[in-house]
Amino acid sequence: MSDDRDHRLARAERRVVRERAARMEAEAIAEQGLRRLYESQQRLLLLQRITDGANRTTEIEAALRIAVIEICRDMDWAFGNALLVGDQSSTVAGCDVWYAADPDALFPFVEASRHARFEAGIGLPGRVLADVRPHWIDNVTRDTNFPRLNMAAQCGLAAACAFPVMVGDEVAGVLEFFARRLIVPDDDLLGIMGQIGTQLGRVIERDRARRALIHDAHHDAMTRLPNRTLFMKRAESAFVRMTVDQQVNMAVIVVDLDGFKAVNDTLGHQAGDALLIDVASRMQACIAAAEEEARGSGACWRATLARVGGDEFNVLVDNFDDAAAVTRLADTIHRCFAAPSVLAGKQIRCQASIGIAFGNQSYGDVEQMLRDADLAMYQAKSHGRGQSVTFTEQLGTEVRRRTQIEHELRRAIAERQFVLHYQPIVSLNDPNSICGFEALIRWNHPMRGLLLPAEFIDIAEQSGLILFIGDWVLMEACAQASAWHWRTGGERLPFISINISPQQFLQPEFVDRVHAVLMESGITPATVRLEVTEGVAIMDAAQTSVILEKIRAWGVKTSLDDFGTGFSSLSYLQSLPFDALKIDRSFIAAMNGSNKSRGIVQAILDLARTMGMTVIAEGIETAAQEELLRLMGCDMGQGFRYGRAETNTHALAKIMVC
Repeated sequence: MSDDRDHRLARAERRVVRERAARMEAEAIAEQGLRRLYESQQRLLLLQRITDGANRTTEIEAALRIAVIEICRDMDWAFGNALLVGDQSSTVAGCDVWYAADPDALFPFVEASRHARFEAGIGLPGRVLADVRPHWIDNVTRDTNFPRLNMAAQCGLAAACAFPVMVGDEVAGVLEFFARRLIVPDDDLLGIMGQIGTQLGRVIERDRARRALIHDAHHDAMTRLPNRTLFMKRAESAFVRMTVDQQVNMAVIVVDLDGFKAVNDTLGHQAGDALLIDVASRMQACIAAAEEEARGSGACWRATLARVGGDEFNVLVDNFDDAAAVTRLADTIHRCFAAPSVLAGKQIRCQASIGIAFGNQSYGDVEQMLRDADLAMYQAKSHGRGQSVTFTEQLGTEVRRRTQIEHELRRAIAERQFVLHYQPIVSLNDPNSICGFEALIRWNHPMRGLLLPAEFIDIAEQSGLILFIGDWVLMEACAQASAWHWRTGGERLPFISINISPQQFLQPEFVDRVHAVLMESGITPATVRLEVTEGVAIMDAAQTSVILEKIRAWGVKTSLDDFGTGFSSLSYLQSLPFDALKIDRSFIAAMNGSNKSRGIVQAILDLARTMGMTVIAEGIETAAQEELLRLMGCDMGQGFRYGRAETNTHALAKIMVC
């Protein structure tokens, strides 16, 4: 009986033990499940916090900082560090985004990590970059591929893990974390970190898109140089610094390509674009080399090259000590055009006109500086190709004067303020016999009185207004000469000599316009002489010859004006059908006491006689000049000896008494 009771009791005790063990196992399983569920929930909350923080910022560094801090605090990592992949995608480098639970204790490792750079495959971040997957190290002090091992050991660091920040299939960054204890690899932890890496990758993707938009908004699409918007931002910042501190200097340079339109017109816009890209690359390289050379000599000026439109570039130069540095930079820019560009299989030599304006306290803003640099550039362009001009107050005064004259010229055209005066041309064999008149324009200015051509013709030519003025001169001179012929009953028909401007002569419709004026005025074509300067005549000799032949076919005569002052060429002269040749007044004035000048005049006369051309000597003022020219065989003369240019009434009176 006793044995049976003991047996039942032992069996009950065993059952209790089994039940207790089962209950404890169940409780352990439940506790482990709850713990895993809690950890999973906490990691999901961590992911949610990082995602929310990343979505609230547009800056990648801010999103990385949120992630590093949250992960370290939530998972008890002693140190976390963010690294970004470089432009070449073969290196990853610290971006100074880090967190340390105890910065003082971890100082050596922090300093070795926050700007550290790793090649692919080297160190923990390099392995993540190379393998495109997370990596876990149980103990960094025993890892043979860990360059920061000594600092890690000094700071008591042990376990480490790192995971990639992904943009699509590309590693854009790496986050690494370190603990002061040994931690076995945790697949769940690596999984959640992979999700964090994906979320951060989206921030990087957004940041890249934002930066690309900002870059495109501030850079020229063709040359990739800064555009006007970025140039003005930098120039205005430099201007503020100069205004606040008079020791700070700045200058702006305007660069305008010479002859770019001709490239576009002859080779096409594709070639023009290629030229702009080539020129931009050359200037950028030259300026960078000049900056580097200046730094080597102790200077610290900076330059920003920008394409601001068409074939125009601006350069901002600031922080220079010597103004000569800016002019040397302009010379450097000129030199970068020395070698030709090859476009569409052709070598094109390009040059540039450069204007410079130095900043000073008198300027109110950058726009005023650019305006003055622009004025200097146009002044350089007027001097010929490949020139530089620095703006001065004297230049500003001259430009303002010319601008005012141009404005007044436009009004003069609209209000018909011009008049023609007529200077007689006589036969040297009979100086009292007037052969013709040269029509000379005068401007009857409402405030300044009667102005000679020297005071406004140059401005009219540069502004293009000469086309309107030249057309009026042609019409008025032909109409007046026709009226003289009618008043004299057609018995006396002196010719009328009319100056044709270069721009006017080269207009495609010039020949048709001359014909229309002849028809409208009713003038006898044989009494009209059109004067063209030597420079225009030889600019395109073939085209000039075609134009002259068409005009001469109607009976109109042609004269080569100012012969000997330009690029005289016998070959050109032989091919051009001129009826008359005018010897410039400078040769006539120099004949007094100069056998050399007389020899030149005689050579011109002999040449003209050989070619069957009439010769008119300009600027005759004395009886001695008249007699000498007559003996040398000159046909006609013009100058103060025979009368100044006078009104049409006085000219008609002279015709009537001849």
